[in-house]
Amino acid sequence: MSAPAEQKPPYAALAVAGYGAVLGSLFPLVAVFSAADISGGLDVAADSGALVNTFQNLGAVAGILATPALAFGIGRGRAMSVVAAGFVFSSILCALAQNLPIMLFARTLHGVFGGAMPLMFMLLVMTTLAPLSGRFEGMALFAASTSLFFGIAAIVGGSLVDTFGWRSLFWAQALLALPYWALSTKVMTSEKGRIEMLTGADWPNFILLFLGLGMVLIAGSEGERHFWLEAWWVPALLVGGAIVIVSAVLGLLRTAKPLLILAVFRRPTFTWGIILSLFFRFGQMFAVYIVPSYLGRLQGYRPVDTGTVLSAMAPTTAVALVASYFWARRFDSRWLLSAGLASFSAAAALCVPVTPEWAADQLRAGAAVAGLGMGFFSVAVLRFATYQVTMQDGPTVGIIFNLTRVFGIVSGLGILSHLVVEREKFHSAALVESLSTTSPETTQRLVQSAGAFARFSADGDLAHSSAIAALGRAAGGQAFTLAFSDAFLISAISLAMGAVVVWALPAVPAEMPAPQRNSIPKGIAA
Repeated sequence: MSAPAEQKPPYAALAVAGYGAVLGSLFPLVAVFSAADISGGLDVAADSGALVNTFQNLGAVAGILATPALAFGIGRGRAMSVVAAGFVFSSILCALAQNLPIMLFARTLHGVFGGAMPLMFMLLVMTTLAPLSGRFEGMALFAASTSLFFGIAAIVGGSLVDTFGWRSLFWAQALLALPYWALSTKVMTSEKGRIEMLTGADWPNFILLFLGLGMVLIAGSEGERHFWLEAWWVPALLVGGAIVIVSAVLGLLRTAKPLLILAVFRRPTFTWGIILSLFFRFGQMFAVYIVPSYLGRLQGYRPVDTGTVLSAMAPTTAVALVASYFWARRFDSRWLLSAGLASFSAAAALCVPVTPEWAADQLRAGAAVAGLGMGFFSVAVLRFATYQVTMQDGPTVGIIFNLTRVFGIVSGLGILSHLVVEREKFHSAALVESLSTTSPETTQRLVQSAGAFARFSADGDLAHSSAIAALGRAAGGQAFTLAFSDAFLISAISLAMGAVVVWALPAVPAEMPAPQRNSIPKGIAA
């Protein structure tokens, strides 16, 4: 069997896998933006409807952990076709779901196959392309597939829902995945794999690790909605998940055929790449949480309206991805990390003077700058995570990196939403104290509002009550806006500090000749 560097790279398979990576990265976001429509369609409360996305993430964790064993056990081409068929089937099941329990089951399956699709692309890049023979280009394309479409997810989801209803979100996925399935059955057909690598995989520790990560993920996703420590099961899941994860790690260290090769953490560049990928995803939070929450609450924006604002991210992300590709080939990638974090900081700083009257157009500048950060950061953090990766530890790197993509969004949402809630409580208390009924300013405001309402009703008491309610809504909107301003300020300061601290990390040099050629893992047929 020849080394991959001596074979012609499977460009057709890589193209098919890249298309799957786009589907697996874009549509989970589409469902997040349309969560309210899905909840309404299932006739459940928003808190219950949020479980639809939580269970999708839970399934993604299982799919990411299991994908390498499947790929090496039955062959990478066959694995892609299995994943594609599963994605089509689970998409149809989601579209047909009539109640929440069926939807949760369907979304878990959907997450399993959707989470596997980006990882399949990354695995193909690392197991078919050698350094200086296309691997860098492959990783740049992977970065593009998982970041370029953040800016258009809201407008895609909103347009589908407004035109065809919420079920079209999943019918569209099934239809778009059909070409992926059809093409995947035509590529790498000669590769059979070794079935013992699937049947003899480290499934006990897989189950332990999945259970531990799943418990932490559910607690992180649902904690804010249930007030963290006020719901006993949230800290219980966090503590229990941590214990189970430690048990799984100890098992991985003792087994002869571990699911994950934990020695990869000995490379400082990989460890820092994972840490950065987990905690510094402001660009994603800008698109997934900040803009939708702000415009939805204060200006009543629907996802399609929010999408017109976030679409400013797409062109700047594309520009930054192209610039990052050429820069990283020639210079130290710490420049890109610093530029990405600095762009995120600038986007947050642009939004600090936010007011309830801010028009959507004023958020577009922040979205455009955040798009630059997405492009710079995506390429740079991949360079750190995959620097000096070998064919043997490539699957481990792929698993851990894709897990951080899932947990990075969950942790970012938890941190930012909790910060906004706490600051909103603080500002609400301060505003309530200042709105004394004996205050001349408050009295004058109430008289003016009551006079306006009196034009539509002869009932003086009703006009007065309406004026008080309007003042309360204005105070609530002001508190919410001030809370977001605080979150922007804290984010801007933290990210600016990160842009400087990056220079204390180990250097990742430009592309250099590999010191030696690595061999493909046993079980992957030529």
